[in-house]
Amino acid sequence: MAVYRRSTRTRYVLAVLVLAALTLVTIDARSNGSGVTSEIRGKVHDVFSPVQRATHSALQPVGNFLTGALDYGSLRQENQRLRDQVIALQNQSAQSTAEQAAADQVLRQQGLPWVGAIPTRTVQIIDNGSSNFENTVTINKGTTSGLAKGQPVVAAGGLVGTVASAGSRTAVVTLITDPTFSVGVRLDAKNIGYAQGFGRNDPLRVSVITTNAAVPTLKKGQVLLTSGLDSELYPPNIPVGKVVDASRAPGSVEPDITLQPLVDLNELTYLQVLLWAPQ
Repeated sequence: MAVYRRSTRTRYVLAVLVLAALTLVTIDARSNGSGVTSEIRGKVHDVFSPVQRATHSALQPVGNFLTGALDYGSLRQENQRLRDQVIALQNQSAQSTAEQAAADQVLRQQGLPWVGAIPTRTVQIIDNGSSNFENTVTINKGTTSGLAKGQPVVAAGGLVGTVASAGSRTAVVTLITDPTFSVGVRLDAKNIGYAQGFGRNDPLRVSVITTNAAVPTLKKGQVLLTSGLDSELYPPNIPVGKVVDASRAPGSVEPDITLQPLVDLNELTYLQVLLWAPQ
């Protein structure tokens, strides 16, 4: 019963306050802001001001929550838009960097001193193989551009390989690291050898062919060039690789020579095909 009386009394007090507020509004509207009503209104405002402030403080978090809930969707969309812009700029930067690298690669291949007067065709790799263990690449030009089987393929660093087969508009290049590939290299004025591939991630190995002269001692880092002999499939003086090791085993006359290709075969985009055939 106590709860019932308290609830009734609360409703009664609230009704009296509402009635008083309505009365004051009516009096204020009719009095055009006279001194008496202004004074009464001021005192009533003083009475209700703490209640108003308490109500505002209690409801403010609710308003902030509702405002945040309404703004959340637009903020999320804005954040996504900004992220998309950042990704687009990053892609543009990466594309510009790749295009610049490709252009630099082509420029470095122009006027290679060891090409001389041999005609060339600039080609682009369109298939680098499914893994770094493959020893062939496909290029975007073929017989209609003058390409033929057996032609040497080079890049800015030196020898890359040879044209293994050519269609009308594409061709396959065998890299110098392929186990079927070999090329004559000059060790000195009187000695030559043959460099053979042993896999894309392995150095070339050189077999020495002597001509009744002492085999020279090669230094680590020394660059070996194509021999250019009459029976060779490649023009002379094309850089092939630099010496990684040229040590002699105990009791051995010939050194064990290994070469690191001068061209990074994993970073190629453009190549030069030499329109050359053995004389």
